[in-house]
Amino acid sequence: MRLKTAFCYLALVSCLRAQTTTGDKLLDNVISHPGSYWQVCDIMTAPSDIPYRAFELSDFSGGAFSKANEALIGKNREPLVNALRARLLRIDFTRKPVLPGEDKKPEENSDGEAYGCDPKSLNPLLLDLIQKLHAIETLPELLAVEEKLVKGIAVAKDDADAAPPNVAGWCVAEIRGSSDTEDEAKRDRRNALFQARVAQRDLVMSMALLMREKSYEPFLKTSLEADYQKGLRAQAGKWKLPVVKESDPVPKEVDGAEVTLDPVTHLLRRDHSPVEISYSRESRDEVRAVANRWIEEHP
Repeated sequence: MRLKTAFCYLALVSCLRAQTTTGDKLLDNVISHPGSYWQVCDIMTAPSDIPYRAFELSDFSGGAFSKANEALIGKNREPLVNALRARLLRIDFTRKPVLPGEDKKPEENSDGEAYGCDPKSLNPLLLDLIQKLHAIETLPELLAVEEKLVKGIAVAKDDADAAPPNVAGWCVAEIRGSSDTEDEAKRDRRNALFQARVAQRDLVMSMALLMREKSYEPFLKTSLEADYQKGLRAQAGKWKLPVVKESDPVPKEVDGAEVTLDPVTHLLRRDHSPVEISYSRESRDEVRAVANRWIEEHP
């Protein structure tokens, strides 16, 4: 009996190790070489206070997961989620990201640079993967990495000699007046700090989206959700989007723009036209509090 128990234990350990190896390797591969690339013609811009983009990531790096990689991702959810949880906790914001090698055989390339992101860094592809997996299991790790990033940003803001936290893949230009007197080192430091703040907003949005997908009642009562619904209604009026009743077919386009039915409000929203919501420390803390509540209720 003891021999059988020991055998079962060893088989379980072996299975877990195999899953970890599979998840780590696949995670590295899909982040380094997502497989689909396009040319970035217009750089995304944001004001200095960087509002939330609900519920989209703020990246404009020109890379996305190919159909083949999305199929692999879908077939390997459990090992990938386990790898993501471990990876998030190992992110070192003092480490400079390393650009991976060029993707020599992309599935799709529309004149873009065939590069993914450093899989050991915090990057938009990592957060996009979490969204695609609907990996609400990663909430504890997202909370931890967001808190670490906020502390690093605060140190860099208060100490001119402290390096900003390193993130990779975000490329959002700050809207500001020209400054011919700013030297190159100061400009690079300011830009790095700005990208870290963009990444922090996306971490908060990622947590919010995971809970919203579950229609988690405490999240639906947050000020962030209230502001989002207000923005959706304003957009629906601005673009004259039709009201879709339960028995109505959902249109794929309205006036040439792709639209999607929001599952919470049942309002149509235009794809790729995110609602912008003012960022505040209070809204960030509110999302974190609700995420901690989810974790307590779902051990």
